[in-house]
Amino acid sequence: MKTMKKLYILLSFVIMTSINVIAQITPQDIQIPDVPPGDVVTLQTNWSTRGNTVSTATDNIFGTKNAYPVYFYTNNVFRMVMDTLGNIGVGTDMPKQKLHIVDGNILISRTSTKAPGSINGSILFGSNATNNSPHGKWGIEYLSQDGIYGLNFWQPSTSSTNVNNFVLFLKDNGNVGIGTYNPQAKLAVNGDILAKSIRVSTVATYWPDYVFSSDYDLMSLDELENYISDNKHLPGIISAKEVGEQGNVDLAEMNTKLLEKIEELTLYIIDLQKQIDELKK
Repeated sequence: MKTMKKLYILLSFVIMTSINVIAQITPQDIQIPDVPPGDVVTLQTNWSTRGNTVSTATDNIFGTKNAYPVYFYTNNVFRMVMDTLGNIGVGTDMPKQKLHIVDGNILISRTSTKAPGSINGSILFGSNATNNSPHGKWGIEYLSQDGIYGLNFWQPSTSSTNVNNFVLFLKDNGNVGIGTYNPQAKLAVNGDILAKSIRVSTVATYWPDYVFSSDYDLMSLDELENYISDNKHLPGIISAKEVGEQGNVDLAEMNTKLLEKIEELTLYIIDLQKQIDELKK
């Protein structure tokens, strides 16, 4: 009788202990995935999705310790995976790079009227990051401050260099600036341009071959002399004052006008040669 009583007490203790363990790891909190035969799944009951206090390096591990990826679901729908190589896939369970996004976008925004409540952010590039260069060598950000809106390519500061802004700037209106945040044309360069060849598109009807037409009204040399005396520049050529007021010169227009003057000069030379030939007779 005493033996049966002891067995009853022992059985009651085992049952109560099992109920206590089950209560700590309910199915609502932990789901065991399908595991191939031979693999062992160990449930770490002290890990909470609401935050954890860890005391050793082995307590703060989240993930797998064998050759299996970690899948992330919301609303019972697959969202993201970290595979066994450390690649992260969003919208795909077969990421090909460190970050692989399928059927989605990446948004980096900045506090402005166009993105209220957001924070500034850049995509940073560099061969390595050091204490002197923690931001890499290049950054790309959407700039939205002081009335400046556009995509800014910049170089972060280091211990020996200052930040270099607006190396390349793509303004919201489609204009491109090099060395400037306020390009007033499709391409504005604040600096020198070195090129092997530059082609300027212009309309063929404005090319000054009309100077050689028989009905072209060529000024006489006397008229030309009087014009230069009064205006201090050639007829049809922009004056120094106008250049100063405009701050720029239309290269296509200027080349056309210069060719016009060369062709007029050619006609003057031909006419003078005819006069010389007459005098030699």
